[in-house]
Amino acid sequence: MNKQKLSELWDKLWEGIKTLHKRGFFHIIAGSTLAKIAGFVSVFFLPRFLSKADYGLLTYVENIRNYVMLFNGIGITNATLRFCAQQGSDEEKKGYFVASLKIGIFADVFLIVLTTAAFLVIPFPYEGARFQLVISSCLPIFYFLFTDIQLLLRATFQNQRYSVYNFTYSFLLMIFQIVFAVLWGVTGVMIGKYLSMALCVLMGYLLIRDLPMMKVKAIKLDWHEIKTIIRFGIVMLTASATSTVMSYNETFIVGQLLKDEELLAEYRVAANILSISLFLLEALLVFILPYFIQHIKDKQWIWENYKKLFVINGTVMTLFHLGLFIFAKLYLFIFAGPEYMGAVSLVRMFLVASWIQAVFRGISGNILAVTGEEKFNLKINIVFVVVHAVIDIAAVSLLGIYGAAIALIVVYFLSGLIMNIHLRNICKNRLER
Repeated sequence: MNKQKLSELWDKLWEGIKTLHKRGFFHIIAGSTLAKIAGFVSVFFLPRFLSKADYGLLTYVENIRNYVMLFNGIGITNATLRFCAQQGSDEEKKGYFVASLKIGIFADVFLIVLTTAAFLVIPFPYEGARFQLVISSCLPIFYFLFTDIQLLLRATFQNQRYSVYNFTYSFLLMIFQIVFAVLWGVTGVMIGKYLSMALCVLMGYLLIRDLPMMKVKAIKLDWHEIKTIIRFGIVMLTASATSTVMSYNETFIVGQLLKDEELLAEYRVAANILSISLFLLEALLVFILPYFIQHIKDKQWIWENYKKLFVINGTVMTLFHLGLFIFAKLYLFIFAGPEYMGAVSLVRMFLVASWIQAVFRGISGNILAVTGEEKFNLKINIVFVVVHAVIDIAAVSLLGIYGAAIALIVVYFLSGLIMNIHLRNICKNRLER
């Protein structure tokens, strides 16, 4: 009997693996893993090629740039994923994609003019920050084009091309940033970003031009449809911005309150562990979200599959984070060097925050966002951005850089708990009607 059950379990597992392979899951995992490895080499080895003061300056400049990127293309790339992944004709999908390109480019031109003017007049506490911000002002439009093409590939289930595209961008960014950082320091890093993005935009055009939807005439969207995608993009942008702005606020608060470039560099090196630990979650979300979008009206399907994902993701993330926790010292030694070894405790605190984000908050929040609950997601994120800022200022003032990790742990846990409860409630209520 036991042998029979084991045989049945193995058959189901093997069948599941074959299904995932056919749908391109392992292409996404492999591509995302290679992309993250390239990204890690670029981000984590930069401290070895820049002085500690230059790396602190780069951290400050990129944090401000990240705030600007929150408004990139008014979030219209989210509409590409949402509306091109739904059932519909190729003419309709191309219509949505073309509309997203036009709207996003127009929005980014305005953003570039506005931010460049602001950078020229606003005083900055670090020498060289103004110059770096001005020369990087045009980055948003390149990144918008790259992201819109990337999400179109995912929305049309071109998983292999998506993976190649994602990895190529990270690989080029790694090579160009490090090479030009050696030659010209922080300015070289900015040049590397421009070159990698420009080449990837060209590559993206070559990858999508032979898609079936690109060979038909696009349906021109009416004004009501234009307003719908703009509204959706803005809501998703705001929800995403309020979620990610918490980590940006932390860097800003640490920089403003402590006013120490070397301490800011140490904080940034420790906080980089967050991006390492979340790469599996990001790969999983890239794969699953188009399927949840296709079942946007089937709440039973959403809830049943979310429960399965929660168990699988929780198990994998627990093992993954435990390994990173144990080898925190090795991580710092390899990626940052002996001068950063004092940040071991901070790295482990950020790993606790990362585990909570990956298990309790990441999947539930993204599923809510793409299945009709984007407004709830927006509201809850706005509330917790304010809560996080208050806790962060108090914690950093009392505990220094360790307070930043404590603030993230508290806010990630509370917001993740609320998102899970809301997802369960809306699914259960729809089923009972």
